[in-house]
Amino acid sequence: ACGVMQLMPITARKFGLNDSTMMIPENNIAASIGYIKRLQKIFACIPDSTEQTKFILASYNSGPAHILDARRLAEKYGTDNNKWDSVEHYLLLLNEEEYYTDSVVKYGSFNANVTVKYVHAVLNTCTRIKNRDF
Repeated sequence: ACGVMQLMPITARKFGLNDSTMMIPENNIAASIGYIKRLQKIFACIPDSTEQTKFILASYNSGPAHILDARRLAEKYGTDNNKWDSVEHYLLLLNEEEYYTDSVVKYGSFNANVTVKYVHAVLNTCTRIKNRDF
């Protein structure tokens, strides 16, 4: 990942940056804003904005593909695929063959530990800032 917003180079390129421009903070931030807007469109189907934010954070960290796989698994197994807690459960199972070979999974195996920790860390940091607990 590169720059102040820690974009992956391939993502930075998708938003108009190149090797010489992706490390310029203003450019890196602008590209990440574009990426977040794209993720907001992907997860616009999630009605609760707080829940939607969790999906966007997870996707910002790992890309949306495995998050979408976990949503499909949650739906298949009868849990609410618009609730992060339900989807997080299936995201963590995507490293088990029974789940990553399921017919609804399109993107294969995934080790979600870093992504899940990232979502929790960002949310905890936001709570601490709101509570002025720093």
